[in-house]
Amino acid sequence: MHVADHLPPDELRALADAATEKRRFLRVRAVILAREGRTAPEIAAALGCSRRGAQDWVARYNADGPGGLDDRPRPGRPSFLTPEMADRLRRRIDAGPAPEDATCALRGPEVRALLGREFGVLYSLPAVYALLHRLGYSCLDPRPSHQKADPEARELFKKKVAGRIDDVGRAHPGKRVEVWFEDEARFGQKGTLTTVWARRGSRPAAVRQTQYDDLWVIAAACPASGAAAGIIMPQLDTPTINLFLKEFSRQLAPDVQAVLIWDNAGFHISGSRLLPPNVSVIQLPPYSPELNPIENFWHYLRSHYWSNRVYEDWEALKGAAVEAMAAVGTDAERIKSVCAAPYLDRRESAGIN
Repeated sequence: MHVADHLPPDELRALADAATEKRRFLRVRAVILAREGRTAPEIAAALGCSRRGAQDWVARYNADGPGGLDDRPRPGRPSFLTPEMADRLRRRIDAGPAPEDATCALRGPEVRALLGREFGVLYSLPAVYALLHRLGYSCLDPRPSHQKADPEARELFKKKVAGRIDDVGRAHPGKRVEVWFEDEARFGQKGTLTTVWARRGSRPAAVRQTQYDDLWVIAAACPASGAAAGIIMPQLDTPTINLFLKEFSRQLAPDVQAVLIWDNAGFHISGSRLLPPNVSVIQLPPYSPELNPIENFWHYLRSHYWSNRVYEDWEALKGAAVEAMAAVGTDAERIKSVCAAPYLDRRESAGIN
């Protein structure tokens, strides 16, 4: 193929090395190979593209130089919704179902009907799903929220927790403050199910165990460092929590004062609770599990390790709990991701530790 003499070979190779996107790199490589005398079928075989594609890339380079290898705009069909209408649709979806929707959740068919009824536009169902993705929506399971939860108390906690953590630092000069979150989870033969890949149109089966052995996993995680600590016990009470606190305290570095954020369970506030000197606690507002990212840790363990399985007895449960804790609890990057606490970002971005 003929290649126009826009750039010398060394500059073409530098252009390929500088490409940050695979498709542009392949286009430049096609020009380089054509300049070396390769045919279109040979270029296609070397780059994994079609012969017509290789010819088109060289033709674009011949006509417009290196700029001809840039992505071209793809206008496509204009959206039925104006930007103002898209914003109004977001507000409508965020507000949840209205009485006229006659449903408990706005799924694809309901959004399609809503678009026709309130916006005067008709979408196919696949186009509705594509629209929702473009607007930034995904189909997600809601987080359970207790009916007694107080939104104002949650927001006040998020505003004040940084100051309370700073107070701990001032009360322990010379110590490095680490923020940890703690919680407990029951794991047993009352099995749970998690999603699996299966053939479209099928209904895959998985065993949901219905026996009665169980145990308790008590764990704490530090989102900033990715560290985690935990114990596995047959029961949960104040002596168990004292045992956990003793082990947790032992694992902390000598120069660390830990701030342990947890809920108001009776064994957390019991008068017989024994708090080590290198551990300070902050209580979460009542009915506010969404403020405790260790909840995501339990969800991760159940969805990746503890579901769709049968456990013969307590020893099998203990083995599965130990295996999962060892795999995830020692993976610092995983802990940082799964147990992230965005509402603490302001304190961390200010360089307070």
